[in-house]
Amino acid sequence: MISCQHYRLLYAAIHAVYTRLDLRQCMSLMAETTIMSGLEKELIRFDEMVTPKTYKFGVLSVRDDQQCEEQWFGNTGLTKEMTRFLEILGTKVELRDYKQYAAGLDTKSGESGTHSYATHWKEHQIMFHVGPLMPFQPQDKQQVHRKRYIGNDIVCIVFMDTDRQALFNPNAIRSQFLHVFIVVHPEKVDGEPAWRVQIIHHQNVPDFGPSIPSPPVFVDPDQLREFLLLKRKPSTSFFRMLTIFFSDQCRAGSLEI
Repeated sequence: MISCQHYRLLYAAIHAVYTRLDLRQCMSLMAETTIMSGLEKELIRFDEMVTPKTYKFGVLSVRDDQQCEEQWFGNTGLTKEMTRFLEILGTKVELRDYKQYAAGLDTKSGESGTHSYATHWKEHQIMFHVGPLMPFQPQDKQQVHRKRYIGNDIVCIVFMDTDRQALFNPNAIRSQFLHVFIVVHPEKVDGEPAWRVQIIHHQNVPDFGPSIPSPPVFVDPDQLREFLLLKRKPSTSFFRMLTIFFSDQCRAGSLEI
């Protein structure tokens, strides 16, 4: 028997993706009904199908006195601090003739830039869409080419590339897909590098693990990397799973709304 709390979590997960869906018109089905209708078999097939092996994440930097997306998408080049942070996340790779998962980045003509950062985590391949490494178009204030990649990601890492106590406002970025922002502030603890992490997500996105530590400061680069990769995986899988499943079921006419 599913508890009321589980129903609420399920409804919140569905509503996070399909905000215009009126769940009051939906009804709960008993286990016997799902078996007889063949829905249970479809759910098992779906569960086997949507376990992704590849992930892509956006990376932006925020510098002194920057407050809008045009400034963030316009940052070019890497500072020493941001380079160190990216080297914690992954390895710098040359995009030309890159044979592994490229997350849509051009590997032939250099249209997406010459290099990016990538990594492997367990059995998964991960590619980062690093804004400051992508070609800069001086005539394009909005840097549409960069936003075409990062704006279509679900999770974006925001590196606060400043010594000041700057704030990041996710509402300043116009995107239908970005739902989770992981904001990283470089700091010093006892004279050594450290990183303060903040998680900001869309109001319709339910909380997801792993839980952020208290205080949310990492002094060990390996622990920082493990936490960030773990934190991004469930949030991305969550949206992939719901989008694929409900698109399939609505096309098949299996859901009554």
